[in-house]
Amino acid sequence: MSYIIASLEKVKGEGAYPEFVDVLKSVQDAAIARANEIWKGYTQGGLYPGDKEYGICPLRAREMAHDVSSTTLSGTYSFRKNFGATAWHTIFDYSVREDIIHAFAGFMITDEILRILEMRFEFGDRKFPILDIQEAKGWGAFAILFKEDVGKELIAQEETSVLVKGYVESTGYQNVVPLGFQLYKRKDLVLSES
Repeated sequence: MSYIIASLEKVKGEGAYPEFVDVLKSVQDAAIARANEIWKGYTQGGLYPGDKEYGICPLRAREMAHDVSSTTLSGTYSFRKNFGATAWHTIFDYSVREDIIHAFAGFMITDEILRILEMRFEFGDRKFPILDIQEAKGWGAFAILFKEDVGKELIAQEETSVLVKGYVESTGYQNVVPLGFQLYKRKDLVLSES
């Protein structure tokens, strides 16, 4: 895996790095291919899927707080985290629910102050080296984009664990927002508040 760190103004819109568009498209295509493989007889139906179709939407904070050992969702409706000490902190630690697929292209830090110096990722049995993100200090909001080879995209299918940790330099709030997609086989998984 390689990665790019860029200010948010380079993620979307005029003057954006083409790598962001390419990676998002690649990750979406890989997630759809995985869904077609897992959910035989279903096709991609966009945001409002019909019968025998699966849907696609942005990653939801509520889904990323799910503990597979529990029958209910726990956690928050926000990607905003409050860090109370200088140390390694868990940002996300969950297992993807049945009938859901998560596909990651990267993460955004949407705050003007960067509190996290390093990040560590585990997707299922894939562990990645610690990423030093200090180069973004002073940029304000920025994004980390994962550049994976075709076939090695960060796709977390049903019952796959996802762990994201960060080394926090200063206490306070930090918004860590994933870039990517959530595919869902059953509409009831995205139609209710719980």
